[in-house]
Amino acid sequence: MKIISSERIVVSLTLLIASLACSYYNENSYEQINIELAFVDTGELSVTDIGDHISYVPWETTDESLIGKRAYVRMLKDKLFVGSFQQPIKMFDKETGKYIRTVGNIGQGANEYTLLDNIPVFWIDETSEIIYVQTEGNSVLRFDVNGNPLGSINLPENFPRLTTVSQITAENKLYIYKQTLFNKLDNKILMYDIQNKNIEKYFLNKDEPISTDEFSQLPLIISGFGNIPVSTRCMIFSLKGNRMFFHYTENPCLWAFDKNIYFKEQFNDTIYQVLDSKMEPRFVFNLGDMHCAYEDRFNIEESQNKIFIDYILEGKNVLFFVFHTNYYNLQDAKTYWGIYNKKDKSVKVTDKLQIKNPANGYFAGELQTATSEGQLLGLVDAASFIENTNVDNLRDISEDDNPIVIIVE
Repeated sequence: MKIISSERIVVSLTLLIASLACSYYNENSYEQINIELAFVDTGELSVTDIGDHISYVPWETTDESLIGKRAYVRMLKDKLFVGSFQQPIKMFDKETGKYIRTVGNIGQGANEYTLLDNIPVFWIDETSEIIYVQTEGNSVLRFDVNGNPLGSINLPENFPRLTTVSQITAENKLYIYKQTLFNKLDNKILMYDIQNKNIEKYFLNKDEPISTDEFSQLPLIISGFGNIPVSTRCMIFSLKGNRMFFHYTENPCLWAFDKNIYFKEQFNDTIYQVLDSKMEPRFVFNLGDMHCAYEDRFNIEESQNKIFIDYILEGKNVLFFVFHTNYYNLQDAKTYWGIYNKKDKSVKVTDKLQIKNPANGYFAGELQTATSEGQLLGLVDAASFIENTNVDNLRDISEDDNPIVIIVE
């Protein structure tokens, strides 16, 4: 990987000024994840590589509980929550899969929310046990673990609209990440303390902004595009000089694990811990010759055969990450899954996009999210599950049923 010079990163007591490349910190201050070596010998991933136990939960399928397309799942205590195309958020029992109720509803009244690209956007503060739902303007709805309304919070006028950023909430603190492509001196991460109503800013951008005269055409907006299953949409910008870039909404670049907040953004090989006064490097991906130089991140030709990491999920003992090569060439792009074992520091990479379960075959569903305790969650459609696995107590499901939830612990 390429470590940028200290001239581009300045650490102060109140703010870290940094670029979008790797940190200048001493190598001993962070762990390296060596994808370069693992990439030479791609193999298969097993359930035992990512956790000690896997559960399959079939959701009850009725007219009332039917789940739409582009579904994504989250978990809070003994409940599972799912958002999907043109559907309100639905709650199911974690153990039985039985449908319980909707969380709020679609609309513009009290305890109702609008849909972004026809998908409800919600996230969960596991510590405070609160479900947050995006709605219009700077208002955010809140519900308890049973789906009961807790009222809304109104974000400050100078706070970015949540429809344009990625966000998480932990311990009543709302963290957001926004791309700073068009403003040289803009903060990438902001934290709003819901109780104290104050704002903290981190990670100041120092890159030259993209000017409007660099665009070769209007941006293309595609719903549900790319390798990020929880993203509601992608904006594809074409620039002059054979350049382009993708902007994803709801990109899971911020996450909570073990009461800490972590961050990794596009084109940056470093995972940071978000602290009160700085961004501390935690892991760095070593991509070797497949590292894309920061200055070439929008260059179609120079980014060929380079690795771009799409998103990361943190389990109790592992990091699960999705990446692909030929980022801007959709015909030649190839997706990979990877595992980094935090205990023995080993790395495994596969291009098969499936995780084998020796007990019953394999599952090919996407892992979508992780809890702050390190449980990994994903979905697989019923037809694929029936075809590729052999679980005796789940054989009564049909191809038209709701998806199967996968929980790896």
